[in-house]
Amino acid sequence: MQLSIKVKEEQTEWIKSVTMDMKVEKLSEDEIALYDRQIRLWGMTAQANMRSAKVLLINLGAIGSEITKSIVLSGIGHLTILDGHMVTEEDLGSQFFIGSEDVGQWKIDATKERIQDLNPRIELNFDKQDLQEKDEEFFQQFDLVVATEMQIDEAIKINTLTRKLNIPLYVAGSNGLFAYVFIDLIEFISEDEKLQSVRPTTVGPISSNRSIIEVTTRKDEEDEKKTYERIKTKNCYRPLNEVLSTATLKEKMTQRQLKRVTSILPLTLSLLQYGLNQKGKAISFEQMKRDAAVWCENLGVPATVVKDDYIQQFIKQKGIEFAPVAAIIGGAVAQDVINILGKRLSPLNNFIVFDGITLDMPLFEF
Repeated sequence: MQLSIKVKEEQTEWIKSVTMDMKVEKLSEDEIALYDRQIRLWGMTAQANMRSAKVLLINLGAIGSEITKSIVLSGIGHLTILDGHMVTEEDLGSQFFIGSEDVGQWKIDATKERIQDLNPRIELNFDKQDLQEKDEEFFQQFDLVVATEMQIDEAIKINTLTRKLNIPLYVAGSNGLFAYVFIDLIEFISEDEKLQSVRPTTVGPISSNRSIIEVTTRKDEEDEKKTYERIKTKNCYRPLNEVLSTATLKEKMTQRQLKRVTSILPLTLSLLQYGLNQKGKAISFEQMKRDAAVWCENLGVPATVVKDDYIQQFIKQKGIEFAPVAAIIGGAVAQDVINILGKRLSPLNNFIVFDGITLDMPLFEF
């Protein structure tokens, strides 16, 4: 009993202290208590930044549902979900916000109460208007856009608009056991802190898209022998249409690394590019193999990395949602969204593929 009282007193003192120090951040004592554990993890300022952010999520499919769950529970301030689809029987096996009784209803109507119940403090807006009817003014109200399960031409169109409006964008999609994530934050300054090693971090480029622009140090308050570095990194991104036309790994990897590149990368890029050039047409095994070989040459990887059984599975599973894959991809996207809204840690840059057979999920920088 005494231990319980002591813990409660310590929590009360914690709430009072952060409230006094961070009143400007506009978090209530209830919110501080609710998000106590994550505030301790990433700090009051990061939580306050998330609290004021406005996010648009397009399409509440399997991946969209996972992202929604995670960012709503994290304490995002405002979330608008745009989805003009009806619930189908095919949705039941991959989406946890809906049940068999919802088949035939608007997906937005069937899910809104269940999503709100996750966190009543979040301001949620549900919109079932067709995406094509949304104009530039609609997008201007958001700080970040997440687009899931989209046709590639739609994704490129949205990316062109978000770049024009200087809005960060995530695009995620799946093909059964395989999935991808594209990230375009345009330009993002991140700050990380780490213990200084024997070789101090220096200002300068660290890759074609990233460079360290500032390094400051501080001594540990309890151990003066320890020095911490606060590293400010500038992350630059390329638009989706440019990635699909010029992506390469040449001069970015060693020959040994290129030989070990997953076949999921050229196959994913082939499928996306085919969807852009041959919208609505089914792709054959022979066409997929030819396209993948071209992508292997462009990327600088051996054509032998692409296996026939993977090509067959890609074609069979094109556009299919698989709940375990959605959970992994949705979790990865949600975590990065939380990181950049909280303005902490270096973000992902800029293309991820996932192989549900080997469970590999490499990140490639284009």
